[in-house]
Formats: sequence, C-alpha cells, structure tokens
Amino acid sequence: MSKKKNENKNKKLSAEQLEEKIRELALTIDKVEDEKLVVENQLKRALADYHNLLKNSEKRDKLRLQQIKKDLFDTIVPTLDALMLATIASKDIEMDEKGKSWLEGILATIEGMKKGLKEIGFEQYVPEKGDDFDEDIHEAIATVPEGEKGKIYDTVQPGYILDGLVVRPARVVVSK
Repeated sequence: MSKKKNENKNKKLSAEQLEEKIRELALTIDKVEDEKLVVENQLKRALADYHNLLKNSEKRDKLRLQQIKKDLFDTIVPTLDALMLATIASKDIEMDEKGKSWLEGILATIEGMKKGLKEIGFEQYVPEKGDDFDEDIHEAIATVPEGEKGKIYDTVQPGYILDGLVVRPARVVVSK
C-alpha cells in the first residue's frame, strides 16, 4: 500500500507542478502579448512618421521648385520687359531691311521667352482698357482724370501668375 500512496503523492505533486507550470506559461503568454502590442504600436508610429516625412518632403520639394521658378522669373523677366520696351520704341524709327530683320529677331526672342515662361508654369496676363482695377492682381502706377473711375485706363507692364499665385501684378494706369 505504501507504493500506491507514493504514486498518488507523485501524481498529486505532478499535478501541482503542472498547474504551476501552466500559471507560468499563462504569465509568459500575457507578457509576450503585451510586448507584441508595444511593438505593433511602435511600428504604427514609425509608419505614421514615415508617411508624414514623405508628405513634408513633397511639400518642401514643391516649395523649393516654386522658389527656383521665381528666381528664374526674377532673372529673365526684366530682360523680357526691356526687350518689349525696345520694340515699342522701335515703332518710331524708320528701318531698312536689316533693321526690320533685326526687329523680327527681337520679337521672335520675346515670343520664345514668353513660351519658355509658360512651359514652366508662368501665365502672363494683360488687363484690357476698361477692366475693373483689382488691387490683388494690378498695381496702379499712375492715375488719369479721363475715363470711368476705378477702371484701367492703360497697361504699362503685363502681370504674371505662377500656380495660381500672382508673382507680379500687372502695372496699370487707373482712371480717377
């Protein structure tokens, strides 16, 4: 009988040991689940940070490109304006065939510069006489007593828009 008692005791001890092992394993599982949640949250945050970084990088690239275009505009347009003024002044000069050919070359250069500006996103606008003066897109450089008050009397320089933003307002003469 003592043999049976020993076996029962061993069985009982084994059951107690197994229950303890199960508790330990359950704690380990809980701990692993908690660590898994921590890692998942870290991965989600890292992914969100990555997406934010991409968005910010795209915004910076767009702003950088817009600034490069604006710098190019600031470099080219004064020359374009000077060439346009030269062609206007040339209308009062009598020219021989060589002079006319030179003027055609200047006009072709102006058109090429305008086309190049348009290809990189600049849109030129020239207000018409009689249009309403709008301080958001026009710059009044003078006023005249003739005409209807608040209307454009003459355009001195065209305006330019880049990506919906006024880069340079059209310079105009306004009626008082």
